[in-house]
Amino acid sequence: MECRLLGPVEVRNEGRQVPLGGPKPRTLLAALLLEPGRAVTSERLVEAIWDDEPPTSAKGILHTYVASLRRAFTTMGLPAVIVSQRDGYLAEIPPRSLDTDVFEQCVAEGRSAAREGDHQEAATAFRAALALWRGTALGGIGHSFLRAAADRLEELRLTVVEERVAADLATGQNEQLIEELTGLVGLHPGRERLRRDLMVALYRAGRQADALTVYQHGRQVLIDDLGIEPGPELRQAQAAILRADPTLLKTAAKATARLPRQLPLPVPDFTGRAEEMAELRGHLTRSAAVPLCVISGQGGAGKSALALQTAYEVAARYPDGQLHVELRGTTETPVAPEEALGRLLRELDQRATPIPGTLEERAGRYRSLLAGRRKLIVLDDAVSENQVRPLLPGGRDCAVIITSRNRLAGLAGAMFVDLGLLPSQSAFDLLSRITGPERIAADPDAAWRVVNQCGGLPLALRVAGARLASRRQWSVALLADRLADEHRRLDELAVGDQEVRASIGLSYQLLPPPARTALRRLGLLGMPHFTLWAAAAALDASLDVAERVLEQLVDASLVDLVDADPAGQLRYRLHDLIGLFAKERACLEEPEQERTAVVTRVLGGWLWLVKRMSEAVPTGMIPMRATNELAHPVDAEVVRMALADPHAWIRREEEALIMAVELAAAMDLDEIAVELASALSAVAFEGSQYVFDNPFAAWHRTHQAALAVARRMDNTVGEAKLLAGLGQLSYERDFYAESREYLSQALSLFRAAKDIRGEATTVAALGAACREQGYLPEALHFLGKAEELWADLADSAGVAHIKRLRGTVHLERGDYAAAWDGLTAALSLYRQGQNRRGEGLTLRSLSMYHRARGELDSAEELCTRALAIFHDLGDRLMAAYCHRSLAKTRVRLERYDEARESLEEALVTTRTLNDRWGEACTLRVMGELCLAEGRLYQARSHLEESLALWDTLRIALFRARTLRDLALVHRALGEDAAAEAIQAEALEIFRLHGAREYGESRS
Repeated sequence: MECRLLGPVEVRNEGRQVPLGGPKPRTLLAALLLEPGRAVTSERLVEAIWDDEPPTSAKGILHTYVASLRRAFTTMGLPAVIVSQRDGYLAEIPPRSLDTDVFEQCVAEGRSAAREGDHQEAATAFRAALALWRGTALGGIGHSFLRAAADRLEELRLTVVEERVAADLATGQNEQLIEELTGLVGLHPGRERLRRDLMVALYRAGRQADALTVYQHGRQVLIDDLGIEPGPELRQAQAAILRADPTLLKTAAKATARLPRQLPLPVPDFTGRAEEMAELRGHLTRSAAVPLCVISGQGGAGKSALALQTAYEVAARYPDGQLHVELRGTTETPVAPEEALGRLLRELDQRATPIPGTLEERAGRYRSLLAGRRKLIVLDDAVSENQVRPLLPGGRDCAVIITSRNRLAGLAGAMFVDLGLLPSQSAFDLLSRITGPERIAADPDAAWRVVNQCGGLPLALRVAGARLASRRQWSVALLADRLADEHRRLDELAVGDQEVRASIGLSYQLLPPPARTALRRLGLLGMPHFTLWAAAAALDASLDVAERVLEQLVDASLVDLVDADPAGQLRYRLHDLIGLFAKERACLEEPEQERTAVVTRVLGGWLWLVKRMSEAVPTGMIPMRATNELAHPVDAEVVRMALADPHAWIRREEEALIMAVELAAAMDLDEIAVELASALSAVAFEGSQYVFDNPFAAWHRTHQAALAVARRMDNTVGEAKLLAGLGQLSYERDFYAESREYLSQALSLFRAAKDIRGEATTVAALGAACREQGYLPEALHFLGKAEELWADLADSAGVAHIKRLRGTVHLERGDYAAAWDGLTAALSLYRQGQNRRGEGLTLRSLSMYHRARGELDSAEELCTRALAIFHDLGDRLMAAYCHRSLAKTRVRLERYDEARESLEEALVTTRTLNDRWGEACTLRVMGELCLAEGRLYQARSHLEESLALWDTLRIALFRARTLRDLALVHRALGEDAAAEAIQAEALEIFRLHGAREYGESRS
């Protein structure tokens, strides 16, 4: 691809011109290409296209131009080039594809050769630069601020013409230049340098009088046009001709000294890093900046490749040569500053001047030799600030790029680039370039697996790509399968002298012992991310000590500082491959007893925090008995920050908590695995809302992992707790038959273990499951037994929970006296225990009691109070249930508009939270509302949709209640036979379930 600005704006690909469209899209592209790799704001682009008169829809039109340009590029088989940024766009183009960049590099090479005295080479380079011009710069653009850029390029072009003429003149080309210079002077009569060179060429050709005439004509032009006399350069040339100065006849001898060109070849398949390169390039070419850049990052991140790529990009700005020093910072014998300076001095001073002995003297000589020169110095693989400080020039003329695995934050005035992992698409593109696009295109899914297994680390991708490239018989899927095994992944990521394990090992060996210990233990935990307290627990150290050690790991680019959460806790992360390396070292260097202690401390800390969550926000549910001895106290300040927003804290820790339970299970730590899984289930649906992003998956993963280890270790009570937890999970998912099966298994185990609290909790859960399915006698049986057990345990919270459930079952059966007694007793107990959620649940149940008795004003008042409680608690689901209850009451009060508003809000919430039971109930009430309003077909539609959900959930009692409403609709439509059949089916279900509707229907 060739992007051309030195003439009409155009782009070519393999000789074919890309159709860019009219002047405005071309102006847009020119504005981006003038600053490749750097974002240009939309406002600036609008100004470039329309100057001071943009249309009102300018930004919309701008987006259209961008889209059309992208299509033009992709249609020609090119990348889209234009990349969207947060507040604008940037052009991402390959190196040396922009003619202005090539022009400036050729000019720099010509000037460098001229300074060395090689005027023939200088003239050749200048001619190559001028040959790129095809007309007026930025031809075809309007009169926006881009004209200033075009004028700058035109001025540079004319300056290069002058330099090319001077180079030709220095090599003795005199008569050949006279005609060209005469024309140039005629076009640019005020350019004194061109007039001087014409005078010299005429004098050398024996035309002294003509040379002096040229001077006199130039002097008159300057006086007439500008009112000034000629400058000293032109006057000196006239004086030299008048005195026949013999130096005018001399030409320059070709210099033999060469400038240093030490940069190694850049990586041929360099991919991505456009943002980092733009940042580096901008800093190294900005005159106001101190041109010192430090690129840091973990081993294998591509620091050296980025440094070299950038060095080649900006080399034209530093025409006095490029120096490259390998400092070997990751070896046992880093290069001493004295040794590095010795090499540099031998390169810079070719007169074989003796090299000073001391570091200070060498540094002084080094800075003196660089003074006034524009050189680019690349210091690769530095170990510390002390190693590189003596190698820094003394002024701003020279630029320095440093790479290091350490951040070198002590280098004052440096611009720091912390090189992270490659973004997914760039990683995929790199693998494709190394392996070959055809093989990757044949199985892109497998290629993405390899990319993910390499974790975006360039070294790992290069090794993987090299293995595929050298084994043509391998499929991409075969390598992906081999990398899938974490125990052998580091073995697979090795080819030739490139090995990921060895690269990480270099950094590991340079760490102080406490930092090595921390890295091993963090790798053992295998957490996707972690906070300071977890590292402190792993080290069995204070927060201050842990923070100092983590800072050492961050500085060594072995741990990433991700961010600080809203509560102010710093969050860290290990790269996947570093984590695998650290886990290997933990298994080799840490005794098994110590590994067990580390995991137990960290999981105990999580258990402590999760328990604090449960205490801070009571759920109204009965928790299983907890073994507090396993909880590991965490610093009070950490607890305070976590409790500032418990739900947000749990969501941030979700994946780490799940993996912690799985790790404990894998290490046969059954007790802590059981306790943490059980504690998590108590808060997964805290306040009937989803605390985890996917609570069902999280609950299932932790319980299955813990259940497996509990059975393996013959932990009967632990197994019972987990079966009861799985039963509760099924209950929350509306799988009531499955719930009762799990709970029955748990009940047998609790009874065998004589665990009364576990038995009481499970019997209560069985009663609740029976209630939801409409098995009312069975529900009363289980709940009656549960109330006896909780009374024996003298647990008022458990008794309150059972009394509320029993009250609702009595209400379903039409036993209003028993319902009132149970619900009012529960309300009193909840208030005594200051359980706001339990109070809200009971108030809603009492509201339903009053509605069933026709006491609608009391029903509305109590439900409104319950709704306020759930709003205060942030409980969206129970708030939706209250809205539905209020709507049902208001239908009976014939306040239909208010009822409709409440129902619409309830339906949105239940569907958002995937609560099918609540959705079915809400649809039924919507059907009742439409029936009351006489909108019979809408009523039938809502009721039939509700019926379908009850059929899916296999809940017969609520299906019967919906059938009863549907029968009323059919009767209103005059479909009496259908109504009678539906009514009979509903009545039989009421009879079988002992529901109050059966008695009401008969009376």
